[in-house]
Amino acid sequence: MGIVREQAVKNSIISYAGVVLGYINIIILFPAFFTTEQFGLIQLLVSVSFIYVQFAAVGLVNGITRYFPFFKADDRRHEEFLSYVVFIGTAGFIITSVAYLIFRDLIIGAYIEKSKLFTDFYYTLLPLSLFSMLFNILEALVRVVYKTVWATFLREIGLRFLTILGIVLYIFKVFNFDAFVYFYVCTYLAVSILLFIQFVKSNEFIIGFSFGKIKKDKFIDLLRYGLYNLMSGAAMFVGQKVDIIMIGSMIGLSIVGVYSLYLYIATVIYIPMKALARISVPIISTSWKENNIQKINEIYKQTSIIQLIIGLLIYIGVLINKHNLFLLLNKPEYIDNFGLFYFIGIAILIDVSVGINSEIIANSSKFRYDAFFNVILFVISVIMNLILIPVWGGIGAAAALVVTFFVFNLIKSLFLYFNYKMNPLSYRQPVIILISAVCFLIGNYFPQINNVYADIFVRSSVTTVIFVALVYFTKISEDINQRIEVYYNFVLNRIKGR
Repeated sequence: MGIVREQAVKNSIISYAGVVLGYINIIILFPAFFTTEQFGLIQLLVSVSFIYVQFAAVGLVNGITRYFPFFKADDRRHEEFLSYVVFIGTAGFIITSVAYLIFRDLIIGAYIEKSKLFTDFYYTLLPLSLFSMLFNILEALVRVVYKTVWATFLREIGLRFLTILGIVLYIFKVFNFDAFVYFYVCTYLAVSILLFIQFVKSNEFIIGFSFGKIKKDKFIDLLRYGLYNLMSGAAMFVGQKVDIIMIGSMIGLSIVGVYSLYLYIATVIYIPMKALARISVPIISTSWKENNIQKINEIYKQTSIIQLIIGLLIYIGVLINKHNLFLLLNKPEYIDNFGLFYFIGIAILIDVSVGINSEIIANSSKFRYDAFFNVILFVISVIMNLILIPVWGGIGAAAALVVTFFVFNLIKSLFLYFNYKMNPLSYRQPVIILISAVCFLIGNYFPQINNVYADIFVRSSVTTVIFVALVYFTKISEDINQRIEVYYNFVLNRIKGR
């Protein structure tokens, strides 16, 4: 456990550093030096590539994690495990690429009117998806032998640093925009090569392929599991990305750029949820094994209120600094469409406010229902976007996200309630919403300071102190109160010189 704990700490530090670099790219550099249409193109390429890879990899990423322990052997050939991975990955990519080329006219027809720039880079998706899939598979392979730090560094920092390098070259006119797009695609190749070097140097695998030694029964098991994950994962991921894809087809790349920027800002609300999930899932898994429903329900309630508290603090933090954000973005397209953030933020708050319901279901004996719920997510997302985008444009897509997440989480919550009597909600949720409303009014009407960075710091600090104080004295969350007391005593002891 020492190795796992040490790497978990390093991965967390790298992830937060990656968030900072991501914000430099998304909030500062792209809005300042690219048009919203150009930025929208990059985001649409990434979104479509993300879905492309889900189908091409045929669930291999999860399959590697699930099945490698059954192949692992001292000879480092691991019963030709790499042969299974290469065969399935190659076949999946070829089949997906053939389908992508066959449906070229249909796809281009959907984008030619509103997003012609995307059609100009249609074939760019092939190498982008290939390099992305290669990195994902290599990342899964090094993860199963506990070599995760370098892969996390490359994903969170390497890609974003190379993107900054490309933007700088674009700023100084070394690149035109076309060259920047190709450079951006090649960043995925670069990090894949760097990860492959570590994969080879790890000496955990002997690089060699013997397709004739692939055993039919093991191949079918791995493929069946991959197809199950493809159905579950693809439905979920496509459901999460379909708004951007449909905006590109129905409205245009400019709104894709604006929508993606506000979506990126709002997804910071997810960071605490991901951290809590990593900590809670092993406990939940053990509790299911022991049939300790009460323990799972306690975790369900605790994570729900913690995530809502932190999520609302982040949400109102953006709202009270809206005028400062406008100064940083400094483009009318972003300023005029800030309403997108209201809806996107609310959608994500709905998602985090019901705790880790997906993780609970996925680790239960009824885990297959999780895939079914992901399909529902996809269907609702498509239907709501088809209804609302023609009526309200980008705001329609954001409103569709709210409806989708509400229905998706309502179904899962009702499933847990009727099957296991689990319910994360109580009087605490309305109380924290009321506290957030009070703090929003205080932060929003706080006197403005001329310096944008000083205003952000002072306004956010005052609002946070009041928010934390109200949360503490109302005793909404015992876990958060304990954490506040730990920090308070630490600071107090340092002041006293202990």
